[in-house]
Amino acid sequence: MERKIENFKALTAEYAEILDNARAIMNKTCRVCRVCNGMNCPGKGTTTLEFGGKGCNAAFQNNYRALSRIRISTTVIHEDFVPDTSIELFGRTLQLPVFASPIAAILTAYQLDSPYFNNNEKYAAALIKGCYDGGGMAWLGDMIVPGYYEGQVATIKDVEGVGVPTIKPWEVLDEVFRRIRIAKEVGAMAIATDLDSPGLGYQSANQVTVKYRSMEELKEVIDEATANGLPIVVKGILSPKDAEKCRDLGAYGVLISNHGGNTIEHSVSPAEVVEDVRKAVGPDYKVFVDGAVRSGEDVFKLIALGADGAGIGRPYVVSVYGGGAHGAEIYTRKILWELQNIMRQTDSHNLKEITRDKIQIYSY
Repeated sequence: MERKIENFKALTAEYAEILDNARAIMNKTCRVCRVCNGMNCPGKGTTTLEFGGKGCNAAFQNNYRALSRIRISTTVIHEDFVPDTSIELFGRTLQLPVFASPIAAILTAYQLDSPYFNNNEKYAAALIKGCYDGGGMAWLGDMIVPGYYEGQVATIKDVEGVGVPTIKPWEVLDEVFRRIRIAKEVGAMAIATDLDSPGLGYQSANQVTVKYRSMEELKEVIDEATANGLPIVVKGILSPKDAEKCRDLGAYGVLISNHGGNTIEHSVSPAEVVEDVRKAVGPDYKVFVDGAVRSGEDVFKLIALGADGAGIGRPYVVSVYGGGAHGAEIYTRKILWELQNIMRQTDSHNLKEITRDKIQIYSY
């Protein structure tokens, strides 16, 4: 795999145009702020799940603050090199340890003038292709709407299976199993299940039948995925104890996440528990994390804490609305450049050399 350093000036100029396009389209529901930190999106008056988080939006904002308290120490006297950002996941070699976190849909009372608004298949196809072309991958959402899941995952087959469908914890296990079989049919390299979904306010408001999983039920889901040749990641984990349960039940890994701040108004932030989860599950178990990740430097911080990979949510929605598949690709390449840049500044030749001693955490 050829490695090179991107032209960051050209990338940022093109990305700025994508943001301008998105800003014109999404202004009623998202201001496309220069910094996506949750400070300007609560209180829209339609639904707490527009682009902000639950309640007063504190969890979303705290996710951003938790990452901002982590500072990076540099080492700049060394030979020049091109960092190797590749990683082995799900039996594949991927260029970048970054993925688009699953977002099922933009929930808004407004109409958005975009071919991607309420067009699940078109949006998902653009996201999947853009992430793949940029060296990353897309993790995809799930809803109860008939045909939604099928449309979301359909084009995974066009990118050599580099995509991860997320399946909600539907009350009827046969519905979960049906979705697992669909993921296998499109050649997905893995699946995920977001066990914190019952905490989403709109789920109960619409009488969507998701439920919390017992150990026995989760074991059934993991066994079904395994029988279909699909590694499974459990999403929505915020405690070392839950991570240990997932490991012991045979899940491939966990995704530390508070659903972008949408399930608990004052939850702990994912970045705050990465180290404890890593200590609990051991050095070889797969640990992913999302929550206000906005740059390659944020990815670096999380890897230094012990994560294998990082997910990014809202900015990918903005990138697709502003530039389609190309928008998602440009954003992914921007993250790649930022990660390579900080790896060079810290003398980290590969991801394994991104170690805890290269960051410091401040409490203020």
